Amino acid sequence: MKKFFTLFFLITVILNSNAQTGCNPATLTNVEHEGSGNRITWTMPTGGEEVTISQGGDFSNNSIGDKSSFGVYHRFTLEDLATINNGVLTQVIFAPAYRSFQIQPGHNYTIQIYKGGKWGAEGDRNPGTLIASQGLNNANLLFNQENSVTLETPLTIDASQELWIGYFCTNIDSVQSLSKYPAGVDNGPCKNGFGNIMFYENQWWTFCELDDNSDINFCIKGKVQTIEGASVNIYCNEDKIKSNVEGTTFLHNNPTGEEQCYKVEVNCLEGGVSPLSNEICIKDNGIRDRSATFSIYPNPAGNELRVKSYELRDMSVEIYDVFGRLQKAESRKQNAEGTMVVDISNLAAGIYFIKLIDENCSAVQRFIKE
Repeated sequence: MKKFFTLFFLITVILNSNAQTGCNPATLTNVEHEGSGNRITWTMPTGGEEVTISQGGDFSNNSIGDKSSFGVYHRFTLEDLATINNGVLTQVIFAPAYRSFQIQPGHNYTIQIYKGGKWGAEGDRNPGTLIASQGLNNANLLFNQENSVTLETPLTIDASQELWIGYFCTNIDSVQSLSKYPAGVDNGPCKNGFGNIMFYENQWWTFCELDDNSDINFCIKGKVQTIEGASVNIYCNEDKIKSNVEGTTFLHNNPTGEEQCYKVEVNCLEGGVSPLSNEICIKDNGIRDRSATFSIYPNPAGNELRVKSYELRDMSVEIYDVFGRLQKAESRKQNAEGTMVVDISNLAAGIYFIKLIDENCSAVQRFIKE
């Protein structure tokens, strides 16, 4: 009897160990044909802690600025982002301001976020690609204090590229002879080349380069919801096909069978794995991606996106956000020149994917809505 109890105890321990779940599951958002395989997209669980990232301090009840338009930014390097990789940037905090001689604010504000930038000597500075641009209404802001702005499209942190977070001030004041002071600052000391970056007169500067006596940073912060897992394992038809996949997308090359059903599980940072995600199935219907068959312009785009193709004529147009959620769907015909115009004025600023589908093939391309 004692031996039986010991065996039962060991089996129970093993089963409990294998069932360990230290974090929430991921959400599978989309599976679609791409080339000779299937593109799988998911979102990671964001049940971890909320982290504030900044290269400066709190608002000091002081501000700087000129009478012309300019932008201010914080720059985050790969090292700065390593601990929040794959987390989700949900808010930007900044301090709009104006001085007592003004009856009303002298600028409008647009939140801007770039990734992939670099910082070198003058003339060798580039913020990278604009991935978010969100205009703000002064009527919704509280001036001379910190404001939290929720991003219309949350952004996944990619620690393999620099991230620049800031805002652009556009001049609207009729009193042109006086400098406005729209950009709130902290008390320093400055983190030169990180917390005091400006775009001014079509050139990238640090504020120290424009004012030798300055020792401040711009009051800019980001709120990041960290993830609970570092990577995922991918299952197809109940079989694990790939382990420890980082990021939020994976291409399963040359799948077999008439139907493929996918799930993912998260490898939790604290150990163990999450429960399996929801399941999405796709049939092997012969549709394959041929992205070279069409082009899109302009990219980044404003209110209209032009699509040009000589192979796809009568088709369905679908637009997805970065989380795989369908934002727009319609059937369209191109003109004789193989061009059509897609209205994207209702889309928020951010990254999207446009998918064209006819009875023979599909095609997907990425674009940015400004």
